[in-house]
Amino acid sequence: MIGLKTVGMLLVLGASTGAGFIYAESFRKRYSELMELQRAIYQFQGEVEYTHTPIPEALLDVANKSKDPIGRIFKQISFKLENNEAQNVYEAFKLAFKSNTLCLNSEDINIVLDMAKVLGEADIEGHKKIFNYTLEKLKNQIKIAEGLAQKNVKMYRYLGVTLGGMTVIMLM
Repeated sequence: MIGLKTVGMLLVLGASTGAGFIYAESFRKRYSELMELQRAIYQFQGEVEYTHTPIPEALLDVANKSKDPIGRIFKQISFKLENNEAQNVYEAFKLAFKSNTLCLNSEDINIVLDMAKVLGEADIEGHKKIFNYTLEKLKNQIKIAEGLAQKNVKMYRYLGVTLGGMTVIMLM
């Protein structure tokens, strides 16, 4: 009987600790996804502004040089544009972000969707402005995400362990 109770308590402690670590990891993932998204948009900007690569090709080039899940999203956008599955660039971006699970919040995604509204419908000067605006907004989001990660990762890890410990004590 004591052995079964001990195993149960260890399972409760392990599960709550694991939950704390998993939730804490979402803060770190958001930061890394934002960093990769920023890098991809810098590359996309170069492809569109300097080499005048068509948007679907530029997106595919960026996708091939980006880490997942950002690379997968850019590849889906390119595919949707190439195969006319989307009416415009904005719709392709929207569909791709909707069909992928990311740690980005809605504000992060809306920044990119605002950029997509202008792509393909403006001249080079308009593209430069929207890229600069988007990258500036992403920099702000990265600062916020970094601060949240530094503050919350430790807290949620300790919270998981503490809640598990409290539950075990109550079960004794």
